[in-house]
Amino acid sequence: MASSALAATRARIAQLDIEIQKLQRLMDPLLAEREQCTQTVADFRIKYPVLTLPAEITSEIFLHFLPSYPRRPTIIGPQSPSLLLQICRQWRDVALATPSLWSTVELYLDYAGYHAHKRDLFKKWLQRSGNCVLSIRLEYDMDDEERVAISGECVEALLCHASRWQDLEIIWPFEGLRNIAGSMPLLRSVTVGPCEWGERPETPVVLFTEAPALRNAVLPNFFDPFAIILPWSQITTLFADALRLDEAIEILRQSTTLEHCTITTIYDGDASAASLIPPLPVRSLTLRFSASSTAARLLHLFAALNLPLLETLAVNEFFLGPDPVGTLSGLCPNRYPQEIEIFHARTPREIYAGAFPLASLSVHELSV
Repeated sequence: MASSALAATRARIAQLDIEIQKLQRLMDPLLAEREQCTQTVADFRIKYPVLTLPAEITSEIFLHFLPSYPRRPTIIGPQSPSLLLQICRQWRDVALATPSLWSTVELYLDYAGYHAHKRDLFKKWLQRSGNCVLSIRLEYDMDDEERVAISGECVEALLCHASRWQDLEIIWPFEGLRNIAGSMPLLRSVTVGPCEWGERPETPVVLFTEAPALRNAVLPNFFDPFAIILPWSQITTLFADALRLDEAIEILRQSTTLEHCTITTIYDGDASAASLIPPLPVRSLTLRFSASSTAARLLHLFAALNLPLLETLAVNEFFLGPDPVGTLSGLCPNRYPQEIEIFHARTPREIYAGAFPLASLSVHELSV
């Protein structure tokens, strides 16, 4: 009994050896292919080491691909993160899983076309940004029927994310601007204005009434404070590209918390309301360019200013009238700015230096 069982076991072992040999012959090409695949992966890692990085590091590298703030990536073009979606599946997955990569964008609807494509990308872009705060620039140029419709859809899409706006630039037709409303608790900086000269709307466009954090305003060429009303009493930093004199006075009259003000160009206009400007807590003031033909009206504005906290002043001498030293002396009661820069000066530097001996003084003489 035991002898027959042992014989059967030995026979089974022989049979198993035969089966193992058969399986081994099947496995050999699989093992060889596996070795080849392993070598390919190793070669790939040597050739494309960036694809071996953890997703978190790749994501950080992608963020450095974006232009430096305050510039924003265009929605299409060489600096658009949309390009990262076209490299490989791994990069696409990382880019789509990085909301901050999509938190800034510039959308320009111009005569070049692709309006519907840009609109669709813009909507996707906002969705990809997740819960990140947003820095957005929208600019509109050249009316046509298609662009009017698409611009409205873009603003509508943007409004769905108003609670996440932090920095907003929008150069848009008046009627499009009128649609901007709602709570904007994080909004801190705006650039806003119509996209071209035009008649004032029958009723002013009132903006950002629910933006308690708004402090900075940039006013482009066509801004008109009688047509677009901002919460001026909140604004502490103002940069205006170009204003008429009456427009500058209207803004200063209402900007009671203004600390930093730059106006690059002031055109001719009515100065009769200058006396309504209250004392302002302005610490830095720059009034750069203007036509000398408006000097009398500009002096009327400057003489009306009472800036007791002024520390830095940069101004064309046109603003200061025939007695520039006397005008400057009256600007800040009982003190004068620590830094003074005078452009287009006819008055010699020595006269300014004698009147303001402790100020850091730069005087740029008028070119003849």
